[in-house]
Amino acid sequence: MLQHPQDRIFATPEQREAACRLPVAERQMIIKNVRVPYHTYRLGLGMIAKLHRPVEEGLPNLGVVGGLLGASRCGKTVICQAYLEQYPPRDGETGVEYPVVYLDAAVSITRKRLALKIKIATGSPHRMLVRDDPSEWSVDRLLKCRTELLIVDDAQFMFFEQRYASGAAEMFGFVKDVVDTGKVSVLLVGEKNIDTYVKGINAFANRAYRSEVLNPLSSSPEDIVRFGELLQSIDRRLPFREPSRLEVYREDFYLYSGGHIGLVMNVLHDAAYQALNDRSACILVEHLREAVRTRIGPDDNNSYFGYRRRTGG
Repeated sequence: MLQHPQDRIFATPEQREAACRLPVAERQMIIKNVRVPYHTYRLGLGMIAKLHRPVEEGLPNLGVVGGLLGASRCGKTVICQAYLEQYPPRDGETGVEYPVVYLDAAVSITRKRLALKIKIATGSPHRMLVRDDPSEWSVDRLLKCRTELLIVDDAQFMFFEQRYASGAAEMFGFVKDVVDTGKVSVLLVGEKNIDTYVKGINAFANRAYRSEVLNPLSSSPEDIVRFGELLQSIDRRLPFREPSRLEVYREDFYLYSGGHIGLVMNVLHDAAYQALNDRSACILVEHLREAVRTRIGPDDNNSYFGYRRRTGG
C-alpha cells in the first residue's frame, strides 16, 4: 500500500496520549499533512505508477504522455505530491538528479514561465551551457537532472484560457519537445477538457496517451460507506487524546463537499486548529460548525453540523 512517508496512525490510547503530548507546532503539521490512502487516492497513485514505472523494480517508461483528470478539489494535487515524495532528489554522477519534477501551470502560462518553474523545482546547481533564454534551456535542464517524469498540474491553463492564440501552440511545442527526447514522460493533470485537446493532436495521441478520470465519491450507498470509512481513517491520523468520531457526521460532510475530499479537508483543518487552540481532547461539533460557518455560500441554506445561516432582518 502506497502511503505518505509522514503518515502516522494513532489507534491506541497510548498512541493518542503520546500524540497529544507532542509540541503544538508538530501536531499542527501532522494535521496539515494528513493523507489517507482511500479509494480515489489509490486509483490516482496507481495510474501515475503505471505511466512512470509500469513494471515493479523495472525501468522507467519514457517518452509518453498521460493524463490525470477530474474536477477541482477531488484530490489530484495531493496525489501528485505524494507520488513526488516517493522519488526525492538523489546524488548522481554529474550532480543532483530529480527523477520526478512537479510544477503547476497558471492562466496565460508561457514557455519562459514554465522554464523558470522547472528551474525552481529542480533547484539544481547544474550550469546550462546553452542559450540565455530559459524557454530554450528548459528541456536541457530536465535531461541534465535525469528527470524521468514531468508532472504539470492545472495543465488546462496550458491549452485553454490563453491570452494569445499562439499560447496553446507554444505549450504544445513545449510538451512535444520534452517527450521527443525519448527520455522524459509527461503527466498532464487537470480538468477533463485536457482529454479532448490531447486526443485531437496525433503527436500526443501517438505517444501512448492514456488518462484516468478521478471522480468525487458519489451519493450511492457504496460510496457513502466509503465516505464514512475515509472519515474514520482521517480520525485515526489526528493527534488528539480522544477520537473525534468524524464518521458520525458523514452526511453533513457529504452534503457540504459533494464528495470532494479537498473540501472535507478544508473544514477539518480549520476545525482541528480550533481544537488545538481550545486544548480540546478532540474535534468537537462546535469546531466543525465554526469551520463551516465562514465557508458556506450566501445562497446556501443547508444546515451543516447543526449550523444554519440566520436569514432575515
